Amino acid sequence: MTMRLADIAARAGVSKATVSRVLNGARGVAAGTRDSVLTALDALGYEQPPRQRRAELVGLITPELDNPFFPALAEVMGQALTRQGYTPVLATQTPGGSTEDELTEMLVNHGVSGIVFVSGLHADTTADTRRYGRLHEQHVPFVLVNGFSPRIEAPFVSPDDRAAMRLAVAHLAELGHERIGLAVGPERFVP
Repeated sequence: MTMRLADIAARAGVSKATVSRVLNGARGVAAGTRDSVLTALDALGYEQPPRQRRAELVGLITPELDNPFFPALAEVMGQALTRQGYTPVLATQTPGGSTEDELTEMLVNHGVSGIVFVSGLHADTTADTRRYGRLHEQHVPFVLVNGFSPRIEAPFVSPDDRAAMRLAVAHLAELGHERIGLAVGPERFVP
């Protein structure tokens, strides 16, 4: 089937120039407009073009930055990415602000080469993990940091908390402490 810009433009309610910009992965096309064009392609039976990736951008999605652990981790990862020729794009979740899914969609729409999720929904044992499967389907590489889940097929960077606790308790016991407590977050989160 021969693709005609005029047919796609009419179906999407946009100009032929806009269709061309979407097909060529040009910047400056609103996400809703891009979606309309891609929906028109589907409706007319055309195969969608692969998304253009901007090789230099890598998204870092972190929880709020009030916890000093997360800015320190973002700084180290950002420096490592920069040394490898990438530009890190920090996207921070905040209570009442953007969600992980919204930030992911924004980064994917900007054509990032990949995404690093730090203590994200992958660490919540009650969260729906299909969101990560959709990233696989879109061929967006990603890495999950801090919180392992056997339900997700992805590279993980996560500490061995049992080994860390053994070391910490052994160290405190060697110092002569006998009453040792442990404070943790909600049970649904790994670790």
